[in-house]
Amino acid sequence: MKIDFAGRFQSAFGFITKSISSRLDKEGFGEVIRNSHNSGFDLSGNVYVWDESASFDEITLRNSTGGRYLFAFRLLSEQMGDVFATPPMLSLRRSKRLIITTIDNSDTEVVERYGTEPYEITWRGLLIDLENHAFPIDKLEELNKIFEENGVWNVDSEILQAVGVAAVYFKDIQIDFVEGFEDTISYTFTTRAIRPLEYQLNDVN
Repeated sequence: MKIDFAGRFQSAFGFITKSISSRLDKEGFGEVIRNSHNSGFDLSGNVYVWDESASFDEITLRNSTGGRYLFAFRLLSEQMGDVFATPPMLSLRRSKRLIITTIDNSDTEVVERYGTEPYEITWRGLLIDLENHAFPIDKLEELNKIFEENGVWNVDSEILQAVGVAAVYFKDIQIDFVEGFEDTISYTFTTRAIRPLEYQLNDVN
């Protein structure tokens, strides 16, 4: 399957990451990205901006109501039937909660208590109508449903598994249209890692 993934990511986010999970690389996505990197140009002659602050990964989302969404790459178009979206670029951030006391008349600080915040994961991805190359309205509706789900999503991801993330909830979403590619929508998710048994959501209605 030949499609300009790199050009779409470049147009949508201003950069493409060269880092790719090993599982996704085995599916052939790495070759697609590396071929674009070796040429250095897209079909319009624009130089690609390569960034290593994120990584592509294949992800499966599942929830308790039977929802399942696969963000993946398949080499042949006829194998794309169970794929919801192409692999996103992931970046991870984490911090610590610290209670610090400063000693009077001194530059010394004492850490009274500390804890570790959950990972915050940013997804940058694309929704592409690979079949008809029309505006992907159906996928946009499904993406909105994913975000509106008030609950925990279990995640299957090589990168997230490596840092101990097995479930997330969604905090923010941004949706943009990709210039030059009418069959493509870009999205940016912010998700936060969570342990499903510790998750409680108060219904405000």
